[in-house]
Amino acid sequence: TNSVFSLKALQITDSAYVAHSEDLLYRQGYGEFKKLNGSSDFFFFLHSAGRLENGVSADIDKRRIYIDLEENRVYSVNNQYAGNSLGLKKLALRLAIKKANEEGWLAEHMFIMGVHGPNDRVTYFTGAFPSACGKTSTAMIPGQTIVGDDIAYLKKINGAIRAVNMESGIFGIIHSVNSENDPVIYQALTTPGEIIFSNVLIRKGVPYWEEMKKDIPEKGINFSGEWFEGKKDEQGKEIPCSHKNARYTLKLNELNNIDSKAND
Repeated sequence: TNSVFSLKALQITDSAYVAHSEDLLYRQGYGEFKKLNGSSDFFFFLHSAGRLENGVSADIDKRRIYIDLEENRVYSVNNQYAGNSLGLKKLALRLAIKKANEEGWLAEHMFIMGVHGPNDRVTYFTGAFPSACGKTSTAMIPGQTIVGDDIAYLKKINGAIRAVNMESGIFGIIHSVNSENDPVIYQALTTPGEIIFSNVLIRKGVPYWEEMKKDIPEKGINFSGEWFEGKKDEQGKEIPCSHKNARYTLKLNELNNIDSKAND
């Protein structure tokens, strides 16, 4: 907030999951909205999870997302997946891309990281990978620091390119996260804190997921309901303990490799 990069956004939702996720992923902007003085110059997102069954959106065949690029408005219904329901994430990115194109800056699907060299030199890099192709893992390379893992805004300021992470948290794929390959994230996920786990296996209040390199309980609760080892779906396919798109959501400051300039 209070930055040349600041964009104001308002989300209205009936989903506790969406509201909690927004609180973890983004900076509060009440002060920025007070500066509007009645102006409508902000992004607006209206979301409803729709009819629920066991906490899950039931009418997924009626999922709809309407994006109004002219009025900076998005309407989303009958879904709860963050990419389609958290307005400030990928839906806002679509609005920001248009705004950036009109104003001469960039809104990109990129990570930002600090690479540490000799004599305390830090060189900042951005990287553009598609979803689930390693942005978070790259930004988490041991010995380096993370500014952001998903979205970057870039502007030319005083003759130099400056980049910011417009998010203050991470919404990441948890599949195969383990202490050997992802020590920083794994430590954050297994340390008590404010974290949202979605579509993982829960047993006695403890989350488990595929390829975490830890013994998985033989039964528990997951996206299929009551789960047990060897359970099969209607097509006879074995149901894994966690969904392939199981996720975690946490604040960046939960990580011990957050860059010192992440919130500059």
